[in-house]
Amino acid sequence: MTSAEVRFRTIVETWSWRALIFAPAALSIWCLNRDGTYRTLLFDGGWTTRFYVLAWIVLTPYLGWFIMATGRLTFSLIRHEPTQRVDEFFVGAATLILTGFGLGALSILYPQIVLGFAIAVLLWDSRSFRKPQKPAVTLPLIATSLLGLWLLATVFLDRAIIPDVISTDVQQLYAPYLAEVARNHSIWLAADNPIFSDFEIGHGNGLHLLLATFLPPHVAQIISFLYFVGIGAVIFELARLVLPFKAFGRRCEEAAIPIALGLAILGLAWPRTVPTVTPGLHIMEFGKYHLQTAAFFVYFLLVVIRSSQSRDRLAAGICAFAVAASYPLYAAFVFLISALGVLTKALQRDLSGVMTGVLLGVGAIAGCILAFSVNYLYLGIPATNPYSLFRGAASVERFSQFGSLHILDYFVLAQSLEVSDFLSKAGLFAFFKQVRSVLLVAIALAAATCTVAYIDSKLFPDRSGASKSRMSFNAAGLLIIIAYVASVRLLDMTLNIPSLIRLSVHVTALFPLATVAIACWALVVVRRLASTWSPGRYAPHVALLALLITCAWTTLSYPWQSFRDDGTLAFVTGRPLRQLPRVSLDWQRCDELQQSTGSERILPLNGYRALVPCYFSPLLTRGKVIHTYQSDVARDFKKVALGTADTAQATLRALGVNLFYVQRENCDFWLNGFSDLFQKEELARRFAVRAETPHYWLLTWRAGDQPLTPETAAAISTLRTRSKDIYRMAYGVEPFEVVRHQLPPDGKPRDLAILDQLSKCR
Repeated sequence: MTSAEVRFRTIVETWSWRALIFAPAALSIWCLNRDGTYRTLLFDGGWTTRFYVLAWIVLTPYLGWFIMATGRLTFSLIRHEPTQRVDEFFVGAATLILTGFGLGALSILYPQIVLGFAIAVLLWDSRSFRKPQKPAVTLPLIATSLLGLWLLATVFLDRAIIPDVISTDVQQLYAPYLAEVARNHSIWLAADNPIFSDFEIGHGNGLHLLLATFLPPHVAQIISFLYFVGIGAVIFELARLVLPFKAFGRRCEEAAIPIALGLAILGLAWPRTVPTVTPGLHIMEFGKYHLQTAAFFVYFLLVVIRSSQSRDRLAAGICAFAVAASYPLYAAFVFLISALGVLTKALQRDLSGVMTGVLLGVGAIAGCILAFSVNYLYLGIPATNPYSLFRGAASVERFSQFGSLHILDYFVLAQSLEVSDFLSKAGLFAFFKQVRSVLLVAIALAAATCTVAYIDSKLFPDRSGASKSRMSFNAAGLLIIIAYVASVRLLDMTLNIPSLIRLSVHVTALFPLATVAIACWALVVVRRLASTWSPGRYAPHVALLALLITCAWTTLSYPWQSFRDDGTLAFVTGRPLRQLPRVSLDWQRCDELQQSTGSERILPLNGYRALVPCYFSPLLTRGKVIHTYQSDVARDFKKVALGTADTAQATLRALGVNLFYVQRENCDFWLNGFSDLFQKEELARRFAVRAETPHYWLLTWRAGDQPLTPETAAAISTLRTRSKDIYRMAYGVEPFEVVRHQLPPDGKPRDLAILDQLSKCR
C-alpha cells in the first residue's frame, strides 16, 4: 500500500467516525422541521409526537456541546489556561449571544451560515476530547447522581419537551419574534409585522436567534433547560467553595462531592416559600429568557466569590456585556453582584478580585449603552419598561413607524396598576418574616448537626480526622450569597413589581445552600470554642442520608408533582397538546377561522386573552389575526381608535381589514373595540354579519342589503358597555377615555379583582 493510499485511508477513517457522530443530529433537525409538525402536535399526536420527543432527546446534548465547544474556542483564542466546564459553558453562551446579535444586526442570520459555523466549531473541538475527571465512585455519589438524573429527566420532559401552550406571553411575545428572525434572517422588523415589544426583549438574545434559524421557535425551551442545568452546576461549585468541609475531618471532605451535588439538586427542585408555597425554579416559563439571566446571575456570584484568575476577568467582562446587551435592565442585578464582589475583595486586599468585580460592572455598563442605543436609534425609545422612566425621551416620529405611544400610555393605566405602593410595609414585614424563618431553620439544622456530631464523636471517635491547624475558609463567599439573596428578596417583596418577582425567582435556588452553609459555619464556631472536640466516624454519613432523603422528598413533591399534573407521560406517548390537563386555550377556533376566511385579515374587538393562541400562530397565515398593540394597524391607533367613525373605517379599509371578531359573553374589550366605529348606531349602519356561531360573531363591512340585525347590534353594544363599567369599577376611571381625552388618571380606590369579570361578562 502506497503512502498516498495510507493517507487517504487515514482521512476516510478520521472523517467517517465524525460523520457518524453528526448523523443523529442531522436526522433530528430534519424531523423537527417537517411541515405540519406543530398542527399534528396540537390536534393529532401519535407517532409524530413520539418522534418529535425522541428528536429533542437526541439533539439537546449536541446543543450543549456546541455551547461548551464555543467556550473552549473562546478561551483558546484569548486566555491560554486551564478552565472549568462551568466557565466554558457560560463564556460559550455569552460568545454565542454576541455572535447571534451581530449576525442579526448584519441581516445574515441564514441557516447555512449558522450551521456551517456550528459544524466548524464542533469539528475543531472534536480533535481533542478532554476526558472528564472521574471522582471516586461511592454509594452516596451513585445515589445522588441517580436523584439528579431523575430530576433533570423529569424537568426536561415536562418543561422543555412539551411546547408551551399555556403561557400567554410565550405565544405572543417570544416565539413569534424567533419565527420572524428565521423568516427575515435579521433582528430588524418587517414593515407589515412590526412586533416592537418582541424586538425589545428578544433582539439581544443571540443564542436563541442562532438556533432558531434552523430549528422551530420551541428551541427556546431547550435552551432554558440547558441554563437550568448550568444553574445546578454553579450551585455545585458554590457549595464546594463556601461549605467548610475540611473543618470536619477527612470523612466529611471525602463526602464533599455528593453533598455539593445534593445541594445542587435541592436548589433546582426547591419551592418558593413566600408569600405562599409555590413551585420554584423548575416551573419557570422555559419559553422565556428568565432562566438565561438567572443562570448568568448565579454564575457571577461564583466568579466574584472564588480566588480570581485571568479567566475570571475574561468571563466577568464578556458575560456581563452579553447579559446587559440582551436586556439592559438586567444590569441592576449585575451591579449588585459587582458591588458585593468589589467590597469583599477590597476588604481581603485581593486586587485581582477587585479588578474582576470592576470588569463585571464595566461590562454591564457597556452592554446597557449598546442596548439602549440600539433601541433608541431604531425604535425611538431606549426601553418600554419601565415606561414612565423613558417616556419623556421617546421620539414620537420614530416610534410611530412601529407602534403608538398612546397604546403604551393606555398600558400604564390598564396593566401597571397591579404594582402596589412603593416600599409597602406588608412586603417589608413579609421579608423579615422570611429572614426569621431561614435563620430558625439554619439554627435548628445547626443544633441537630451539633447533637449528632457530638454523640458520634463520643461513641465513635476518629482521632485522625480533622486537622488541628488553623485553616482559612471562604466565609466571605457565604456573606456574598446571603447579602445577594437578602437584597433581591427585599426588593422583590417590598416593591411587589410582577416582572421583578418573576425575574427574581432564581434566588430560590440559593436558599438551601445558604441555609446549610449557615448551619455548617455555626458548627465551625462551636468546634473552635470546644477545642477538645474531635470528629466522629458516622456523622458525615448521617448528614448525607438526611440530604438524600430531603432531595428525594422535594423532587417528588414539586417537580414530579408538576410532571404528573401536566400529563407529561400522556404527551410523550402521543396524546395531542390540546388534550393535556392544564391546556385551556382554544386552538380549534384559530384553525376554524383560518379554514373559513382564508387569507383575509381579522381584527378582534374583544376576547383579547381568549385569542392569544391565534395572534401569531403558525396555524394561520402571517398577520391574519391582528394583534392589539403589535401590528401595522396599531401604528394607526390614533386614527382607528381615537378618530371618528368615518376616519376609522377609511383607515381600516386602506389596511385591508374587512373582518371583525366579537366573542359572545366576553367583555374583554381592548383599545380598538372602544372606537366610535363600533358604537351601537354605527354597528347597525356600517356592518353586516359574515358568520355567526354559538361562540362568536364575525362582522364585515355592509354591502347592499346585508344589514346587521338590531338584536345583534344590541347584544354587541351591551357587551361593550358592560366592559366599560367593569373597567370603571376596577380603576375608578375608564383607562381608554383617560388616554383618549388626556385626562388625569384620578379615580376612586381600585379593586382589580373585579377585572376577573371581563372574560365571562358577569
